[in-house]
Amino acid sequence: MKKPLVIAIDGPSASGKGTLAKKLAAHFNLPYLNTGALYRLVALRVINQKIDPQNFEEFIPQLVANITEADLENEILFGEDVGSVASVIAKNSKLRAALFDFQRDFVKSEKGAVLDGRDTTTVIAPDADFKFFVTADVEIRARRRFNQLQTNYEEILAQLKKRDENDLNRKDAPLTIAKDAVIIDNGNLSIEEGFQKILKIITR
Repeated sequence: MKKPLVIAIDGPSASGKGTLAKKLAAHFNLPYLNTGALYRLVALRVINQKIDPQNFEEFIPQLVANITEADLENEILFGEDVGSVASVIAKNSKLRAALFDFQRDFVKSEKGAVLDGRDTTTVIAPDADFKFFVTADVEIRARRRFNQLQTNYEEILAQLKKRDENDLNRKDAPLTIAKDAVIIDNGNLSIEEGFQKILKIITR
């Protein structure tokens, strides 16, 4: 029986890690989890329930209840407003603990898994078979997000810089590069070039 293959990909927002992770999941026929979508889902629930993102701890049990994989595909999750709230609430250690089991259970699937996020290589799947850190300069990431959303570029750039600051400086599971992760600078690579670069490392 083949050993399940687990691939973990971390990196800052809009670095292209999600697109690459999805392509890898499709290529290897593996379940895919965008771990950041969990925090975005909770952020959307915070917004919809008109809860203060700075004071939401008492509501965590109801905010993380009944999460399904289908919930994580909701396109509304990936707007900048939801992302900004997600960046704030993701710093909360109690929320991170509440979502930990969902992510670990996903990794333990007998099929294997592909995960992307901020702490998949360091906290969620430190024993992954392959670890990657996908990055790009913030201006490049802002331009990509602008091309995707066609909204205000300067506002997107400011939001990404703020999100990077939150991710890097939070107390629990900050965005860091795992010692055994392969760094992929995705700034000047096409989607296919980035995919082939990672694929060669996995299959060689």
